[in-house]
Amino acid sequence: MRLRLATRTGLASLVAAAVTLAAVGAVFQGSFETILRDRVDRQLRARTDTAPIFAAVADRLARSELRATVEGARVQSLSAPGSPLIEIGLLPTEPLPPVTTPGFSTARADGQAWRLYTIDVLDVPRVGDRSLVQLASPLGDVDAQAVSLRRRALLLGILAALAAGIVGYLCGLLASRPLVTLARDAEELGGQEPARWRVRDSYGSPEVDEVASTLNRSLERVADETQRRTQALASARSFASSASHELRTPLQSALTNLDIASDVRVGPDGRDGAVAIARDELARMASSLAAVGALAEAELVDEARFELVDLGEVVDEAIAAESRRLGHVRLEVEIPDAMAPVRIWRHGVVLAVANMLRNAVLHGAPRDGEPVIVVRVDSTSVRVEDNGPGIPEADRSRVLSRFERGSTAADGSGLGLALADQVARAHGGRVEIAESPSGGASVRLLLAPDQPSSTNRGPEPVSPA
Repeated sequence: MRLRLATRTGLASLVAAAVTLAAVGAVFQGSFETILRDRVDRQLRARTDTAPIFAAVADRLARSELRATVEGARVQSLSAPGSPLIEIGLLPTEPLPPVTTPGFSTARADGQAWRLYTIDVLDVPRVGDRSLVQLASPLGDVDAQAVSLRRRALLLGILAALAAGIVGYLCGLLASRPLVTLARDAEELGGQEPARWRVRDSYGSPEVDEVASTLNRSLERVADETQRRTQALASARSFASSASHELRTPLQSALTNLDIASDVRVGPDGRDGAVAIARDELARMASSLAAVGALAEAELVDEARFELVDLGEVVDEAIAAESRRLGHVRLEVEIPDAMAPVRIWRHGVVLAVANMLRNAVLHGAPRDGEPVIVVRVDSTSVRVEDNGPGIPEADRSRVLSRFERGSTAADGSGLGLALADQVARAHGGRVEIAESPSGGASVRLLLAPDQPSSTNRGPEPVSPA
């Protein structure tokens, strides 16, 4: 059963008050009767002065017309064995227990309790006589008063419990007001932009303020993710348009060459050349589509895919993936002797480094001499350097855009460095392009802010598998 906080508070207060009052009533229930009975006992003690009188004139008083007007008493003479018990005054019609010993006792007769006080009287009416005088008083009024007090206490307890429940409900309403305000503020966020998804920092209650703070942090993460996905969707739409335009030419060229190859008038040499051109164009399209998929994945990656790995092992994996293209290149790798594991998107970094190596192979070959590629790894970045013509400073920002190529004649999709840059941004980093020590291009994949590098073990030639 779902109840509001104010209702729960009211019910809790009612139950607590009822239990408390019941416990108090149970403790003091016997006290009410004891107090009233003590009052009757005091009244009986006050009548002890009449005991000698009853012992002296009990026989005559029992025969007189005044016997019914006095308070109840019974006299038992002990001086003469076999003497009858004399009863005087207001006594029950049912017999009471025999008068035997002095002191207080209680008996029931005529449907009610009677309080009895027995007194030992000596030398009355004659010297040497002994009598037991028992004074009697009904406890009916006492029981009735006790019942009345219990009823009053029960009624007051019920009223007090109800009052406590109402007060608890009102206090619950007051206490839950910050929560109600927080819920209303959260509901109003639906019509606002994600950047404005935020509730107030203070609602006058530390507990609710903590909830609001937690909610704001969650809303910030959701807003950032929403904004990122919105940007990714807009980027994907632009990207799809650019990809459609970029792939239209090689597709049309491939179709044209396939038509030429299917023409019976074309000789074997012309047919083979057309098929080769069509194959190259289709391979270019396949490479571009693979890069398109990798870019889309890099735009939508989240932290759940990040893992703690050795960056050197990731670079080795990327080198192995590009081993076929690196077969004619002298490759040197610099990796620190010891590096702490870093939390990265392993698959994305492998793709980024592989594309940086591919870009260096395609565009970093020198005009004369042996092509050399140097890979330098530190705790937070991977740098790929070549000894080719380099990238002019004016083009360094442009080549990080999609479908943008450098000034070399080598063919390519124009997506390699764009993919590396997207992977870097997924890690909160960037791609930096500069001039290498040999005058070629230096492309650095920075995955986090710069940190001091570990001691390098120096350039180490690597023979691709």
